[in-house]
Amino acid sequence: MLTKSGPDVNLDGDKDVLTTSIKIGFSTNCSAIDWSSDQFELGTTRAFWQNDEPFSKFVERYCPIQSHPVLSHPESTAYLDLKSDLGALTIRNGLGVVFLPTEDIRDHLRFDPRRRVVEVFHHTSLLKEHLKRSKEMPATATTSDYIKQGTLPRQLVLEALDSLQAILFPLTDKKSRQLLTAYVNSGSFDPDILKFEFGSIRNKGEENILYVYLTERLSALHHELQNPRPRGWLERQLELRSGARHVMMATMVEILVAVLLGFLSLAVSIFLAYVAYQAWKHPVPATT
Repeated sequence: MLTKSGPDVNLDGDKDVLTTSIKIGFSTNCSAIDWSSDQFELGTTRAFWQNDEPFSKFVERYCPIQSHPVLSHPESTAYLDLKSDLGALTIRNGLGVVFLPTEDIRDHLRFDPRRRVVEVFHHTSLLKEHLKRSKEMPATATTSDYIKQGTLPRQLVLEALDSLQAILFPLTDKKSRQLLTAYVNSGSFDPDILKFEFGSIRNKGEENILYVYLTERLSALHHELQNPRPRGWLERQLELRSGARHVMMATMVEILVAVLLGFLSLAVSIFLAYVAYQAWKHPVPATT
């Protein structure tokens, strides 16, 4: 089995068997076959596993590390505030989106503004298995070390699990838990997502998770909440007309209208003066 192999893996031999093993063991779809034309049209390109590329390098490429001034610093006073701003209820009500389950961890927290969809990798039972497998690995372990152990990088898995149970659907919040339960009851989400575990999967010091892998996705959602793009035609038109360019154009139109009214007022004044002059020059005799 691929998840129990010793050396790192290269894409050689039977590609179908290998990509299927990767999909099952690492929740990662390495094939372009399952990609629809709509996704390409949206510009949501993703990394593909190249034939001569070690799988560990592929993982590093599709999950680049990116520090964040708040999310990467759990000791920051703004850390909890930012996480609380990104709850599923807030996102759903603020952006009018729905949460759709995905089987590919690469799509976790991906926001599609056209379809008004946020994808969620909900298989917490798999995430917990990865964490159990990597629990005793040293902090200096590389991506290649994790792959040899048959698991994804521990930090990535911790972020994925924490983003589900502490950000999107905080289990301690009654309304969030009710929403999560509704998704589970509908068959959309893994029932295990309602179960919080610590001792069996986390080490000391992993109480508050810093973020380096999912910062871009979370930042994009937060930015969208702070600056929501218009949804319907009317909102888009109002948005266009509220832009700086249209404000300037409106000001110019107002100036032109004022100038035109000034000319009309001057013309009326000249006409009235002419009428008064003619009345003075040619007075009408009084009738007896």
